[in-house]
Amino acid sequence: MPELSFKGKEFVFNHHLAVPHRPLVPDASKSLGDARLDGNLVIHGDNLHALLTIRLFAC
Repeated sequence: MPELSFKGKEFVFNHHLAVPHRPLVPDASKSLGDARLDGNLVIHGDNLHALLTIRLFAC
């Protein structure tokens, strides 16, 4: 199978490993009712940080 090869590909492929974990912090001013981390969540922030947090939070 053909593979796209470019300078810095390994860095881009492994970049998610270097991004620090950021905890989910409920914001009571933007919540309807009690600010909790169970149920449905709206996560505001960088896509990569949000996806990493969801992945770690779900385990």
